[in-house]
Amino acid sequence: MRAALLTKEGSALVLAAVTEAAQRDGLRPGQRLADALAAFPDLPTEALDAEATAAALARLALRCQRWSPLTAPDGDMALLLDVTGVAGLFGGESGLMDDIGAAFRDFGVSFRLALADTPGAAWAWALFGAGGILPVGAIRQMLAPLPTAALRLSPEVLAGLHRLGLRQIGDLLAQPRAPLANRFGITLPQRLDAVLGHRPEIIRWHKMAPQYAERTPFVEPIGTRESVEVALRHLLERLILRLTEAGLGVRRLAFTLERVDSSQQSFTIGTAQAERESARLLRLFRDPLDGLDPGFGIEAARLEALETEGFTRRQAALDGRGAEAERLAPLFDRLQQRLGAEAVFRWQPRASHWPERAGERVDPLAGQIPLETPCLPRPMLLYRPPQPIGGDGVRAFTWQNRTHIIHHAEGPERIAPEWWHRPVGPARDYWRVEDTDGGRFWLFQTRPAEKPGPWFLHGVFP
Repeated sequence: MRAALLTKEGSALVLAAVTEAAQRDGLRPGQRLADALAAFPDLPTEALDAEATAAALARLALRCQRWSPLTAPDGDMALLLDVTGVAGLFGGESGLMDDIGAAFRDFGVSFRLALADTPGAAWAWALFGAGGILPVGAIRQMLAPLPTAALRLSPEVLAGLHRLGLRQIGDLLAQPRAPLANRFGITLPQRLDAVLGHRPEIIRWHKMAPQYAERTPFVEPIGTRESVEVALRHLLERLILRLTEAGLGVRRLAFTLERVDSSQQSFTIGTAQAERESARLLRLFRDPLDGLDPGFGIEAARLEALETEGFTRRQAALDGRGAEAERLAPLFDRLQQRLGAEAVFRWQPRASHWPERAGERVDPLAGQIPLETPCLPRPMLLYRPPQPIGGDGVRAFTWQNRTHIIHHAEGPERIAPEWWHRPVGPARDYWRVEDTDGGRFWLFQTRPAEKPGPWFLHGVFP
């Protein structure tokens, strides 16, 4: 069936992806929707769900680490793999391509594969060329007949090139670089040089392979929780042995189960401090494993140390602080596992006069930094951002549809912005006020260029 997904480039709608039937009829990704509808007025189209596509590509990039530790989504329809030095593990480049193709067919997705000397050449050969292996040193010759859209240029630049009759990459290769840059911008010659390998491309790889990881395949697929826990215990013992030899402890672990249908299920835990005790780590996996779904069976398990830290023997200080941290660490670990790592923290003051920057979240077991407390009282509750209020801030102010009559006020306390932070806002004059009902508030008036500005409510005193 002929169909396409749409995305926006600038103000124009373009085809983001097309079915194989549409591709056979001459439609291609990057083509303007108006041109496609001129050829096929009844073309079914739908908007591309960019968020769902990005999440799916990210998951696929992780699964592609089976063939390379360096994988990255590229745009909303491609994946890049750096397979330098990897092909020999699969019987050569052809064997590698065959293995990737077989796995992708099992994934149930349509795909096109290309292998080339540069990322840009591989992208162009996969989408606009014949696909497959591009011979070494043949980039100029093989890419010359491809359309200029294979360079991933903007629609405006492509339209300008077409008006000049420059429709194929070979037409651009014959042109001097300086006039192209003057007329179409520096991006065009840079893309050409990157495709040819004369200029490196900066790629943000999805994630580096963890340095400390253990994997075990199973002779027969397993499916019970007891067998999964046994495998986890063996992997923990092997991983901790390696970490001990390196003088490290683990702070975050990922336990991944590889199912026979090529899908995966992962469980992640974190610890409040560097840990090496396998029994404690195994207990932290107990709650996450309640969501175990073996599917049709699990053929392998993998344990990765996502975050490590230097491990030293813990000794309590004379005041007992070290022993207290040792007792609290398991509690914090369980709370983080149930509530999430972001929900467990300690609020610590920071050396800043600016109220928004006077505190920060830190690890619950982090050491305290002694700081001088402000000489003037501060409210326990701050609004972020500060709440705009009506009135003059002197006799009365209106907040949340209620008017507060000011009975007593103390101030002003001028707090200037910290010039080394950007952006720099106006200074503020703070007042501690009490209304006729006994409510106590922290108000400020901005002072841009030494002129009175609007009033805000920043905090409430208990």
